[in-house]
Amino acid sequence: MDPLAGPGRSLLNRSWAVAAAGPAIALALVAVGWLDYRSARNEFNALVRAQAASVGDTVAAAARANLAAADEAQAQLAERLLDNARLLAELDRRGPLSPRLLDDIARRNHFFRVTVLAPDGSRENYAAVPGAGPGRGQGGPGWFAGAGVGVGPGAAALIDRLTRGREPEAVTDLHAGRRTDAARHAAGVRRDNGGAIVISVDATQVLALLQQSSLNRLLDDIVRNTADVAYLVFEQDQVRRASGELPPDAGPGTTPAHETRSTVEREILVGGRPVLELTGPIDLGGERSAHLHLGMRLDGVRRAERRTLTRLVTSLSAAAALGVLAIGLVWLYQRYGTLSVEHARAQDALRRRDRLAAMGELASTVAHEIRNPLNAIAMSAQRLRRECLEHSEALPSVERDEALALVNVVQGEAQRINQKVQQFLEFARPPALARRPTALAPWLGSIADGVEAFAATRKVSFARQPVADTEVVVDPEQLRQALDNLLRNAVEATPPGGTVSLAAHATSRELVIEVRDTGHGIAAEHLPKIFDLYFTTKSDGTGVGLAVTQQIVVSHGGRLDVDSAPGSGTTMRVVIPTVPLPSSHA
Repeated sequence: MDPLAGPGRSLLNRSWAVAAAGPAIALALVAVGWLDYRSARNEFNALVRAQAASVGDTVAAAARANLAAADEAQAQLAERLLDNARLLAELDRRGPLSPRLLDDIARRNHFFRVTVLAPDGSRENYAAVPGAGPGRGQGGPGWFAGAGVGVGPGAAALIDRLTRGREPEAVTDLHAGRRTDAARHAAGVRRDNGGAIVISVDATQVLALLQQSSLNRLLDDIVRNTADVAYLVFEQDQVRRASGELPPDAGPGTTPAHETRSTVEREILVGGRPVLELTGPIDLGGERSAHLHLGMRLDGVRRAERRTLTRLVTSLSAAAALGVLAIGLVWLYQRYGTLSVEHARAQDALRRRDRLAAMGELASTVAHEIRNPLNAIAMSAQRLRRECLEHSEALPSVERDEALALVNVVQGEAQRINQKVQQFLEFARPPALARRPTALAPWLGSIADGVEAFAATRKVSFARQPVADTEVVVDPEQLRQALDNLLRNAVEATPPGGTVSLAAHATSRELVIEVRDTGHGIAAEHLPKIFDLYFTTKSDGTGVGLAVTQQIVVSHGGRLDVDSAPGSGTTMRVVIPTVPLPSSHA
């Protein structure tokens, strides 16, 4: 058991509790720090995603604006062509259209060609810009090279619709010219005689809007002026526009099918730098859609994460250092507290030894000053009894009896004083120790046998703990007296039905004998005085037993510890340093 008692044990328990709490606090700090780091990392990534969403919204808005402008320009151009074709049809009703009139209208309105067709589709008259040629404008249906959009039937189809389908007026989609890849747009109206008047115009500017040419400049501007954007890839139908430093796997048509409906992100390296790529659809309005690959650089995020991690490691290191310092302070406090307890115990022992030494000197003086006159008094009383009272017939019997009683009082008090003086002398000059090897188990058994019968008379249970078969070097007679005092005090302090136990064990360093009872305990104000000579709380006690016990234990170089509190019983613990056995017993 713990050799420290009272405040020493409480201090030790608190120290161990603080030491045990240190790792738990450290783990809690690490967990909180890691969660804080993960939270900060998620927040940084959320900022990158928000910035990417803003860039994506900008690109989508620009694409929708360009398409809307193209649709509006194409509609206005078609309406303009139809208005001029209707005008020419009205003039045709009034009379034949002269080439000079057609040339004038084509030149003033910047038409590519104005053609007047007979009911069978043959050309009756036409006017064209220089270099356009007299062809019928029969550009066939198909895909206009480079446009990226389906343009539908050309001028030939328009003529068929007007002359054979008998439509009053019609407009073509964008189509390629017969001798060039330039964009053309045509419109026509039906003549009263079944022929048609067809006007075509250069639609290169409208095609530029459809090709999102301004979107290319926007992508370049975004990549050039926004440091966090690594690259942009815009895909619409078969048209792909890219800007910035692209990853190696960003070839044409690389958008997986499963990525066409939702946004997907991945972290990659581009030029040795971390990039977060977000791929998702863009709504262009109506049934038109596109796809955007957006690469956001993570250099700033990684730097912020490293700074956060550095602060976290610094904080945790400081917390760990403070924890180590706190544990060190606890250890020092524990050591200081233990030393304080030991110092207080040593001071108590020193004061007790000083009192005993002073009492020894007093006993020697009292014995010297009192014993001689006390012997004279005792001898005089004895002689007075024998010579003057017991065989004297001079005094009446009543007076003789009274005188004998007085002499008995004198002799009894002289004897009592002599016993007190003898106690003083025995306490002041105890006999020297007679150490010898003693078998621990049988020696303690003989002591327990003597006390067990005494405990039974007081209806107190006596428990013996098993003792190892070992030898110790002690003065068995004096130590027997000390243990007998402790055991009898324990039995007397235990109420009927209680228990007194005796346990012992020996190590290479010390012999520990423990006497425990289930009595009422010792009041805190009495604990410092229990080893003082003549201090007792029992009505019939002498106050000598514990003082003698303490003296015997101290003479063995040991100590007597007490652990007691009111209502919880008392434990007396004898701790004696182990003395090496003589060489003959080695």
